[in-house]
Amino acid sequence: MKQILSVLFVFLFVFSLSFAQLQPVVDKDAVYTKNPNPTVYVPETPLEEVFGSNQNIFGPSGVRGRGNTFLCTTPKKLIEHRLYLNAGAGTNMWFVVYEGASFNGTYNLVNSVNMPNSGPGEGWYSSGPIDYDLQAGMYYMIYTLFDVNANYYNQQAIAPYPIDCSFGQLIAGVGWNWSPVYASPPNPTETPTEVLLSGVAYYQTIVTDDLVPVELTSFTANVVNDFIQLNWQTATEVNNQGFEIERRTEATEFRTIGFVEGNGTTTEQSSYSYLDKTFDQGINYYRLKQVDYDGSYSYSNEVEVDVTSSPTVFDLAQNFPNPFNPTANIKFSVPESGNVKLSVYNLVGEEVAVLVNGFSQVGTFEVKFDASNLSTGVYLYKLQSANYIQTKKMMLLK
Repeated sequence: MKQILSVLFVFLFVFSLSFAQLQPVVDKDAVYTKNPNPTVYVPETPLEEVFGSNQNIFGPSGVRGRGNTFLCTTPKKLIEHRLYLNAGAGTNMWFVVYEGASFNGTYNLVNSVNMPNSGPGEGWYSSGPIDYDLQAGMYYMIYTLFDVNANYYNQQAIAPYPIDCSFGQLIAGVGWNWSPVYASPPNPTETPTEVLLSGVAYYQTIVTDDLVPVELTSFTANVVNDFIQLNWQTATEVNNQGFEIERRTEATEFRTIGFVEGNGTTTEQSSYSYLDKTFDQGINYYRLKQVDYDGSYSYSNEVEVDVTSSPTVFDLAQNFPNPFNPTANIKFSVPESGNVKLSVYNLVGEEVAVLVNGFSQVGTFEVKFDASNLSTGVYLYKLQSANYIQTKKMMLLK
């Protein structure tokens, strides 16, 4: 008896492996279901929406293609689609997406996945992970082709019709008089021959994700001719207003140091660069804050660059920001050790502040000037040592 049970267990285990592409059979009494509020979900989280039901069973049929047609009104990323079938034998499956500019026009094949040796059995057959961007204003036939007789399922007389979903509307079933017959590989184009507005939704699951506003493919920082050059590339952009460049050190928080305009919406690769002339000695960290036209934003990963070389010139940088109120940062470089003085003067030559006055090592430094007790106007700030003098203007605007 134990031997019989052992053989039976092995048989069931091996048999179950043949259903690797299937999900468990659902309740045969299940009614039509879909996301009750498709516009409310966690951003950047895959959303599964189920259309049709398994309450009406049809097949076998010589027309072996089933699915649904959708009008996209909100751009989304299609990452998987499934069809509920009861295949009587093992089948070669094609999961396809056709795109068209009008409901009754010609549709072009834009995505296809071949799943050979699927089934047999009843359950959800899956395309597996895919990646296709659904565009607003376009029509999509999303369906599955199979080369064996199989039972398929739908729900008819759905009211109201069409059916709203997170990315638009389901407007027709794929699988009546004009359903494509099985073809391997799928035909490059399809043209429907009958308008289907009779309220058919085949039992199908559509899985989508939010489109990434900007797909960043690279982001680097390198020392080039005594400056730090940032370079980054994007593969695609959607409503991209631009990038704020942010920098920090081990001792400071991120702050914005510049802005580079984006390319709005484009499917072409774009390259960007930014030259930072006001970095600190030591390790500098950079990140990009990508900003959409609607004000939403997201951050890139951080990149770092180690600046350990000593400055070769005596230099006084322009204060940041300028104009300022009431504080500004002033950066300066000292190529040789010695006494250094950094002072602020009004336009009549009166010294109103002393920021640095004493011995300095070689290096690049940054100090903060607080003008809370001064009036709006133009001021001069001067850096001097035994061998060098530099002066610049800054504007206090209260």
